[in-house]
Amino acid sequence: MVANLLPEEASSRQDSDERIQQLALFAKVFGLARREYIKPLSPERLVAGALAGVQKAQNESLVSDVKSSNVRMTIVLQHMMSELDAHSKYLTPADYERVQVNKRGEFGGIGLDLRRSCFSRYPEFHVARKIAGRNKRGIGMTIANGLVECIASIEDTPAQRAGVRSGDLISHVDGEPVFGMTLLQAAKKMRGPAGSTIVVSVVRGRARETLEVRITRETIPIRAVRARLEGDIGYIRIIAFNERTYRSMHNAIVELLTKLGSRMSGLIIDLRDNPGGLLDQAVKVSDAFLASGEIVSTIGRDRSVIRRFTADPEDIVSGSPIAVLINGGSASASEIVSGALKDHGRALVLGQRSFGKGSIQTLIPLGNGHGALRLTTARYYTPLGRSIQVHGIEPDVISVEADLARREEDLWNPLSAEGVVPEAGGLLIEEMCPDAGQSEDPVLLCALYMLRGRSSSLAMRPNS
Repeated sequence: MVANLLPEEASSRQDSDERIQQLALFAKVFGLARREYIKPLSPERLVAGALAGVQKAQNESLVSDVKSSNVRMTIVLQHMMSELDAHSKYLTPADYERVQVNKRGEFGGIGLDLRRSCFSRYPEFHVARKIAGRNKRGIGMTIANGLVECIASIEDTPAQRAGVRSGDLISHVDGEPVFGMTLLQAAKKMRGPAGSTIVVSVVRGRARETLEVRITRETIPIRAVRARLEGDIGYIRIIAFNERTYRSMHNAIVELLTKLGSRMSGLIIDLRDNPGGLLDQAVKVSDAFLASGEIVSTIGRDRSVIRRFTADPEDIVSGSPIAVLINGGSASASEIVSGALKDHGRALVLGQRSFGKGSIQTLIPLGNGHGALRLTTARYYTPLGRSIQVHGIEPDVISVEADLARREEDLWNPLSAEGVVPEAGGLLIEEMCPDAGQSEDPVLLCALYMLRGRSSSLAMRPNS
């Protein structure tokens, strides 16, 4: 039956070998899903998903060039995995490489923080088509696609040393116009092996000065942590949980303590819009502020087997009060940290209910250049035994700002929640910090007020 999932169109020995390899790949993914998925899977469920993928591949072949067996198999595997839950996925080799880059926290590139610019913001560039040229099909690109704007050159990187400035607009990379590219595609063009060279065309200022800048790529660390002092209170923003996160956070806190020359009056950990990342980094970050107790537990397919992660007896801020900021974009590892510190009464949590991604995906390389399988294999539970899945983490102090975030339950085919999603039980920021409402960032300002003792009606205590 598996052999019939793809039509046999072998016109040569090479085509036949490719078809055999793709069917072997299907069999491997099929077997891994049945053995490792968080819930037992019937063969019929997987086959139904695969057959739907075959139909999708056949439909796409009518309107696009979907002919090779490996392209068809990619569609089949992606559809079969997406039928399991919102986060299980077949990763192509390119997808797998992007995941590895995010995990390592570094990449080969030039060191630019980018965003897409629209020419409507720059009326002086009315000659956009002339600047950007034509695409490969010879069609003039519309100005709606915009150029790529440099927000900032990351400190001590090739782009900064080459003189690329904040506000510069990039029109070409190695002679190819960025018109028509997505921001991801443009960024990918600028990445490459350390030591290789690219030429970036830069449009600068209202005078439309055009520069050709030759830059040699280097290994660029992905900045996971930003830190500053708010008076005698430390502020740490954790952007992502990659292999560099804990060490970067630890070094940042040591630097802040050195600047203060004394113990912090408090620490703010900002996890808003942090999509998560590596479990071990979430455990290390949580452990940095807990002297004992459980941090998180996981339960997989065999519910009798519980894996528990516990804290070592050291608190790097010596008991200074902590506030954690979360919102609907705080997911996965962010929820582990905020849930652990909240359950132990170690931190006050402010903001809005977190995303609710309480499932663990195991990354399984498939070998032979076939990418990888990202498969849901377990759930996270907070120290008090609460499932994070769909529920998320409820803040102690709730922001009254409009909450438009999409969460786990809004995704197509999410893993089910365990138990009833609890109702919000926190106090409102307008009650706790009435003066914060007019601030640009009322959640941050309220955290500062509370850490400085301007509001004493809510003590930091364990939550039952």
